[in-house]
Amino acid sequence: DMNQANDHKQIVYCIPGLGASKTIFEFLPKSDQLSYVLLDQKFPTKGESFDSYINRWSVEIKDENPIVIGVSFGGIIAQELSKSHSIKKTILISSVRTPLAYPWFLKLLKYIGVHSLVMPFILSKMKQIEQNPKTAKDKKMSPLLKRYLPNRDLHYIKWSVDKIICWKPTYEVESLIQIHGTKDEIFPYSKTKNAISIKDGTHAMIVTKRRWFEENLLSYILN
Repeated sequence: DMNQANDHKQIVYCIPGLGASKTIFEFLPKSDQLSYVLLDQKFPTKGESFDSYINRWSVEIKDENPIVIGVSFGGIIAQELSKSHSIKKTILISSVRTPLAYPWFLKLLKYIGVHSLVMPFILSKMKQIEQNPKTAKDKKMSPLLKRYLPNRDLHYIKWSVDKIICWKPTYEVESLIQIHGTKDEIFPYSKTKNAISIKDGTHAMIVTKRRWFEENLLSYILN
């Protein structure tokens, strides 16, 4: 019986970041003590509120006292889930506990509302790298973008960036672990406090520093 087999296992829900698919979790360390539930990306409906969106993630949490891992925007979603569920531990990867940790450019976007202009530019750049990589770096990036960041609908990206910019955490999450790369180009490492640091880890380190996660993540999940 599958359920009985799961009874003694710690359930770990995993929430991908903006644009990412659940394939980013393919290198998570396996253990007999754990059962991972990889949640699929969710796309906002037109005019959807943040609360309604969070609620759609919330209904996926079907176990008592799970651990939730959230990457980037998924980390913000993970913290919001604590309002409606008793969560044993929240693990943030390449994410933030508070908007105070945002870089200056995100704060700037909030004040001048320019993200509606910036996003299409970034997305077309990604598409260009993916479909027509010219430099050696781009050639290395292209298959990664295809595999791990397939979700680039403009409405979804703009909506999400808007919700990230306007996020006001209203709930102090207990038992939170933050894992952050020292070279994160989205959320600066210098603004994080009490994070477990991954040397030279970038924002995509869940994929690019897979060995660190394979070797170290279990101890943070289980202890």
